[in-house]
Amino acid sequence: MKTVLVCVRTPEAAQRISSCAARVGMAPAVRTVLTAEEIPARLTAQPVDVVLVDVGMARPDPVQFTRGVLARSPQTDVVMVGPADPRLAAAVVAAGARGVIRVGWEGEDLVVALTQAVMLICPSRSGDLPRQRIAPRGLTEREMQVLRGMSQGKSNAEIGRDLFVSEDTVKTHARRLFRKLGARDRAHAVAEAFRGGLVH
Repeated sequence: MKTVLVCVRTPEAAQRISSCAARVGMAPAVRTVLTAEEIPARLTAQPVDVVLVDVGMARPDPVQFTRGVLARSPQTDVVMVGPADPRLAAAVVAAGARGVIRVGWEGEDLVVALTQAVMLICPSRSGDLPRQRIAPRGLTEREMQVLRGMSQGKSNAEIGRDLFVSEDTVKTHARRLFRKLGARDRAHAVAEAFRGGLVH
């Protein structure tokens, strides 16, 4: 089971994530911190596989934040969750982050996305959640390109411009890849792809 350090803004959000992890038997694998400043000490004390961070906690410079985490713990995957400008998301990925899961501005959506990502990154031992790796052969090359764009925090319109296709075509590919991955939405698809090693 992978270990995850989740950085959130409030004790209430941390409690909700910890409670969810405990309910599905993942409590030993999930730890939380409330400030970005706590992360270096936690990584020194006990390395983790993934640092999952509310993008707001990485400000004012998410790129420097990413580099700092990776300098201290090169084997750790950094994944940011939250509202992020596409250019910033691309810069964070270029700095070494595994990806950015974009969600809206609402705090409730962010906690749900973080919790969902935790469960997909380190599924429970009990078998309540799927543990198999995703087989990439199920996705077409175009679907993989759309999925990679999503993991970089790009909108459908931006992915369409990159691929020289319409936004509607991107949406069609997205619906197909959601179905193949068993994903409910973009955040779920990207988290599932990270867990399965489809995007890096």
